[in-house]
Amino acid sequence: MKKNILLLVLLAAFAFGCEDFLTEEPEIAVTNNNFWKNEKDVESAVYGMHSVFRTVFGDVVMLYRDRGMPFDFMNALWQYPSNNQPSYMWNASYPAIDWRNEYKVIAQANLVIDNVDRANLPQERHNYYLGQAYCIRAYTYFYILRAWGDAPLIKESVDVGEKARTPWQELADFAIEDLKLAAKMLPKARDLYDAGNVKVTSKQIPSSGTAHAILAHLYAWKAALNNEPELNKLSIAEADSVIKHGGYVLAGSPKEVCDVVMLGNSNEGIFEVDYQNMPGDLKGSGAFIAGACQRWPIQPLTTPATRRSLLRINNTTVMEMYMDESDERRDEYFYKLDSMAGVATSVTQGAAYISKWRGVVLNVGGSGDGTLKSYEDNEILIRLADIILLRAEVKAKMGDTPGAIADLNAIRDRAGAPLYSSAEGDLQEAIAKERDKELFLETGIRYYDIIRNGTFREKLRGKYKTLTEQDVADGGYYLPVGSGAFTNNTLMRQTLYWKRNGYAY
Repeated sequence: MKKNILLLVLLAAFAFGCEDFLTEEPEIAVTNNNFWKNEKDVESAVYGMHSVFRTVFGDVVMLYRDRGMPFDFMNALWQYPSNNQPSYMWNASYPAIDWRNEYKVIAQANLVIDNVDRANLPQERHNYYLGQAYCIRAYTYFYILRAWGDAPLIKESVDVGEKARTPWQELADFAIEDLKLAAKMLPKARDLYDAGNVKVTSKQIPSSGTAHAILAHLYAWKAALNNEPELNKLSIAEADSVIKHGGYVLAGSPKEVCDVVMLGNSNEGIFEVDYQNMPGDLKGSGAFIAGACQRWPIQPLTTPATRRSLLRINNTTVMEMYMDESDERRDEYFYKLDSMAGVATSVTQGAAYISKWRGVVLNVGGSGDGTLKSYEDNEILIRLADIILLRAEVKAKMGDTPGAIADLNAIRDRAGAPLYSSAEGDLQEAIAKERDKELFLETGIRYYDIIRNGTFREKLRGKYKTLTEQDVADGGYYLPVGSGAFTNNTLMRQTLYWKRNGYAY
């Protein structure tokens, strides 16, 4: 069962209550003088940070930012951003391109980092809370730099005033230093305890393994996007720390991935947005990727003919992805893929029935009795299979073919799929396809994989295919900067590519 974590919001209300957080004084200046007296105060502040983090990184708007999902049909709201034509659906104030919420997470982390010393905690407990704040701040900057590229760097809670965009490489270096500190300060996941000495099992609470896992991704990103191949060695070293020493274990089968890992807080999970079936805790029925693409047989009161009007993936696409019939993910991630493919398209729409998320929560009582309320599944940000396949990718880039194959085969073996053969062709492409298969539709994975590996013209849609080298240099695969960033900030500048393509700021 999922461990109930106390996600207090005591200080969440203090996290820059004004809209323009870059130019207004924080509202917590006076409050700080009367707070931070003991561990309970610090714990409240840290859980307030996690509350903001969960709100921001569990928001359905985030899913629209993943423009690499392999659906064959998308409605317009999903289609145009996935074609790199966001201005067709998203105006300059649309929430999906507004980074102010991410900066609220950073503001909350800065609040903890700048004030935790006031409580005079024992070193171990001081490090436990400070390490969490470093880790959350670093992950958020990593998310920002991948989504928008250059962005303001806010280092302290008292750092106010107009801000220009800092080169993304500097943001990356800042996040790397945060993560190095967090990795030293935080215990392993199995050794996390709260202020009441109760074991913490939520994978939203960072451990040393979380910091190492984010570092593995961050080094791989900077190595590829900034042409620093020497960083690949560091990515592998960080992945080694997770795989060999983190205490994480792969689930036994794809069925266990769906039933246990996707539900959350499993031994395979490393970093997650934690949701539980409690009043006010779950998102709405449509506020989860499953709510947009899953109907029958997971969603109650549906039939095989229930229309899927937002997102669909064709049977033929799935069969091409999972070519071998022994691959157990065919019949776990998709319900009766082969037999349902033989049913008339007037019923199936020619599409596979996705069934990867199973933590259904129903409405009880009233007119909606028995209908879908939401999913209890966590948002899985990083899990062990992801890190193993990332290490395989980086090893392949560095010429460690045996090591890359061993990592690739570890995931294939778990799935019951055939082990890698040189007859398949390019090893790096085989690993990329394995990431597509294993991490199918998981939050923000495929798009950033494609950008990291430079295959966006081949694998993405629409205008991604025609991006020139100058377009790329001008930020063509980043998001445009939303209008909120320009409020009372004369130093802000729009990404050059998007200034030419639909965004005037």
